[in-house]
Amino acid sequence: MNIIAVIVLYNDATEEALSHVGKIAKQVNTLCLVDNSSTDNGELFRIIDNAVYIPLLANKGIAAAQNVGIDYAISHQADFIYFADPDSQVPDDAVDKLLASYQGLSEKNISVGGIGSMARDKTTQKAYPLRSNMIGEHKEWGVTEVGYIMNSSSLIPIKLFQTAGKMDERLFIDGVDCEFCWRASYLHGYRFFITPNVVIDHQLGMGSKKIGGKYRSLTPPFRMYYQYRNFLWLRHYPHTPRAWVKENRWRYLAKMVYYPLFKSPRLQYIKNIYKGIKDGIKNSDK
Repeated sequence: MNIIAVIVLYNDATEEALSHVGKIAKQVNTLCLVDNSSTDNGELFRIIDNAVYIPLLANKGIAAAQNVGIDYAISHQADFIYFADPDSQVPDDAVDKLLASYQGLSEKNISVGGIGSMARDKTTQKAYPLRSNMIGEHKEWGVTEVGYIMNSSSLIPIKLFQTAGKMDERLFIDGVDCEFCWRASYLHGYRFFITPNVVIDHQLGMGSKKIGGKYRSLTPPFRMYYQYRNFLWLRHYPHTPRAWVKENRWRYLAKMVYYPLFKSPRLQYIKNIYKGIKDGIKNSDK
C-alpha cells in the first residue's frame, strides 16, 4: 500500500512544524511538502528521510499547492493521499486507523470518498461541532457520515482525484475541502465519513474566544476576504448543499456586525469584508 502524505506549508519553518510533520512522515511511504512561502525552507525539512520538499516561492493558495502534491502522488503511483496540516497534533497511529475505517466501509460495498479525523479545538479541548455538515451517525460502523471532511488529517483514495478532478484553485483557500467533497458526492456518488478513533488537536483561524456564552473561532483579517467572496461564489455551485448556504448566511451576517465593532484591526476587517462581497457578487457567475 503506497500512501503519500501531502502537507501545505506557509511560513512554517519552525521546530514545532518540523516535529509535527516528522511524526506524520513515520506513518506514510512518502511525505510531500509543498511550500507556499516566499523563501526556500528546504534545509529544515529535507532532514526527514522520506520527505520531498517542493518550494513554490510564492503564496499560490492552498488549492494550487495541494494540486501540486496530488500531481506528485499520482505520478508516483500512490494508492492514497493523507492530507494534514503542519500545526495540527496528529496521533502516531492516525493513518493506520483511517485506513482501517476506509477498508471496513469499502468491504460493505460503500463508495467511500474519504475518511476524516475528529478535530478537537486546541483551546477548549472539545470537538468542533458538525452542524449542517453532519449527515448521520452509523454506530454499527463506528463512523459519522458528513458532507465533507477537512483536509486536516484525512485519507482519500487516489482514484477519487482521477474521477472527480482536483482542488478548485479559484477558491484559493476557504471552502476548498468542502467544494471538493461536495463535487465528488454530487457528480459521482462518493460518501465521506469521520472516525472518532482518530482525534487531532486543531485550531481554526486565530483560535477560539467565548462570545455570547459559546466559544467561537476567530477569523484573521485577510481570511475575511476569501470567506465572503467564496461564500457568494459557492452558493451558486449546483453541488453546494442548501443547508450549508443557509447556516453560513447567518454566520456571515453576524460577523459583519461583530468584527467591525469589537475586533481590531476594525478598519482592515471592514475593508476585507467589503472587498470580498464586492468581488463575490461581481465574479459569482465566472
